[in-house]
Amino acid sequence: MNRATLIRGIQLIVTLTLASFAYVLYSEIHDKQASLAAGLAHVRPGWLLVGAALALQEGVFGGLRIWVLGRVLWPGLRVRTAITSEFVLMFCAGVTPGQAGAAPSQAAVLVHGGMRLVDMATASLLAASCTVLFFLLSAVAIFALRHGGMLVVQGGQQIEWLLLFTVVMFGAGLVALIVAAAYPPLLKAIVRALSVPLGKLLRAALLGARRVPQLRARADAALAAPGSTTARLLRSVDEFHHGFRIYMRRGKRAYAAALLLTFGFFYSRFAVAYFILLGLGIPTSPSTFVSVGPPIFQVILVQTLLNFALYMTPTPGASGVAELGSNALMAPWVHGAFVVPYVVLWRVLALFLCMFVGGVYVFRYLGADVLEERVKQTEAEKRALEEAARVAEAARAAGGAEEAADRRRGVG
Repeated sequence: MNRATLIRGIQLIVTLTLASFAYVLYSEIHDKQASLAAGLAHVRPGWLLVGAALALQEGVFGGLRIWVLGRVLWPGLRVRTAITSEFVLMFCAGVTPGQAGAAPSQAAVLVHGGMRLVDMATASLLAASCTVLFFLLSAVAIFALRHGGMLVVQGGQQIEWLLLFTVVMFGAGLVALIVAAAYPPLLKAIVRALSVPLGKLLRAALLGARRVPQLRARADAALAAPGSTTARLLRSVDEFHHGFRIYMRRGKRAYAAALLLTFGFFYSRFAVAYFILLGLGIPTSPSTFVSVGPPIFQVILVQTLLNFALYMTPTPGASGVAELGSNALMAPWVHGAFVVPYVVLWRVLALFLCMFVGGVYVFRYLGADVLEERVKQTEAEKRALEEAARVAEAARAAGGAEEAADRRRGVG
């Protein structure tokens, strides 16, 4: 797949995401133009700017998280590279179903920045464990508040099922991460089991790639070495385990900082809704009982619950579910003429703003030869190191032979 095809694919996904958002938006504002104008009649731009700044903190805090974790294994990781990778992740997460493009896109930026793939994978998995812990602890806390009568939201049994599914899924994910990191044989067994069916798919893909002149040489090389991919993955498991042990020895503070940053960037994003209320002139006290605590805490709780649903949504950008779910859960605050302007501002600030920043980086990388240049540079550096190693080995061998000859002459 060449760069032009990749760009067209991303553009298509972005178009579908925006189209679905536009459809939901149109369905909301159809025959409601008057109420839309009324809802925007008393906008306070200052509060909306605060909300925008908080929304951007998600990318900054998320980037600092991967930087804190990544530099344990690779001290050369730059803050700018880490923050860029997070914004790119947010863009690709927003335009791919189930956020499937998030991890590979961040990996591409970090590897492009010079980080080894296995070190990046280890740091990313630990970052993922921070996210899993956040969701797990948040779901348990919301579950306890609901059963104690201290959190009342619309949804009833559906909310219960959502919380149960969240706890089971993220709890199982956390256990799987810990076991895979601490006990490599289990992960190796999974790799070997999956190598058979996936190997057939890979072979079929390589046979198809041979039809592309630019990919034929690489495809032939891969077909000539069957099982090499599995062997690399098995070696990566050992390297991942080694990296995990490094974190256990000298990365505990970094992990604690990453966990705090995780809570920081999620709560920054959730607080955006509160400042949108202020920006639209909507009273921050709910019209019905929602939860105990100050209004901003109540809004963050509701946004946390809404975020569970967004993560489980298969549509790109959670389009459709996000708007309808927000209307239902934010009903104690947002109603009447404010429904449409709130949804529009919430989607723009809480999702599309960071996606736009990440999209600028994505199309910058895809629109130039940056990645190819980096790959060529890395290959050249690797060849230079191998050549230097061969020269050093030859020099050592020559020195050893000369020393042995001197000893023989001395004995003689």
